Amino acid sequence: MAKVTIKDIAARTGVSISTVSRVMNGNPSVAPEITESVLAAARELGYRTASPAAPLNEAPGRRIALILPTFANSYYPSIAEGVIDTAREKGLTVTVLLFNSDFDLELSCLELLSRSPVDGIIFAPGDDRVPLERFPSLKNVPLVIAARRAVLPGVPHVYADNVSAGYIATKYMLRLQRKRIALFLNFWGDKIHDFATFEERYRTGKQGACTAFDRYTGYRRALEEENIPFDPDLLVYSGFTHEAGYSAAQELLASPNRFDGVLITNDRCATGVVQLFNEQGIEVPNQVSVICFNGGLLASAVTPSLTMIEQDNYRLGKEAAEQLSALMEGRPAEDRMIDVRLVIKSSTAMGSGEI
Repeated sequence: MAKVTIKDIAARTGVSISTVSRVMNGNPSVAPEITESVLAAARELGYRTASPAAPLNEAPGRRIALILPTFANSYYPSIAEGVIDTAREKGLTVTVLLFNSDFDLELSCLELLSRSPVDGIIFAPGDDRVPLERFPSLKNVPLVIAARRAVLPGVPHVYADNVSAGYIATKYMLRLQRKRIALFLNFWGDKIHDFATFEERYRTGKQGACTAFDRYTGYRRALEEENIPFDPDLLVYSGFTHEAGYSAAQELLASPNRFDGVLITNDRCATGVVQLFNEQGIEVPNQVSVICFNGGLLASAVTPSLTMIEQDNYRLGKEAAEQLSALMEGRPAEDRMIDVRLVIKSSTAMGSGEI
């Protein structure tokens, strides 16, 4: 019988040979539904490979899966790096699955794992829906939730302290005599655009499913401590990208709301905000101080450099892998919270007025 090749798999699935090759080498850039189709065809045709990077159902040794929403920013790749480095030290192979912040693709990732031998899963869900009940074969697979807090009872969660992030950023703004502080809120899938919807979701008790909810909790706590009235009109509903930040800043400037400080989703979003402020002749930090959450290299690359709330995403990945390894070895595992810290740079200064 002739040996089955990746060319045969490509012919069966209708994708390119290079796509099949990427799947067989565990490349996370391939869409989950295509990965699933290729792996199914490989099984049907009896494909075999000795590659150490072979797909889920063929690699020797222990294998874990890492399910993430995206690689479009530095946050999740840094988490993945921490997971992969720690897994390598423990003799584990990691397969990364991306669902592009799409719930249907998220289900496809879980469905793929339910039909493939896997020894453990690290999962960063897109929101508070963790539909594991749909996949009974995963019931006894060790699981750690990453980058989310308190979304699945009885499962270890590893997450950054976003309540403290919102609190620390707001307290520092208040120390600089900034009293009208706009808070950017971001949600996967661009689901929330108004305070009524936000508050309804916030009060469900699943605040830990979204970093925006936890940051808002810290923000409100800091305002209350300083007896600063909360104004829902200072909440800005934005995406994660440079373009989203630019667009949200346009809406903020077009509104009648006065503000003298801005707390922004991440460094990519912040670059869009700062660009628009510069174009409009608004001086950062003299007229408006800016702090970004989860700042990275971009925070230092823009002018002025961004004051940021820094969190160790690589450590978050390492801790998630450590907790998963404990579960896989029958040892107890627990929630781990990663501390955050304020890094002061050029985008903040004492207040001198409002916009």
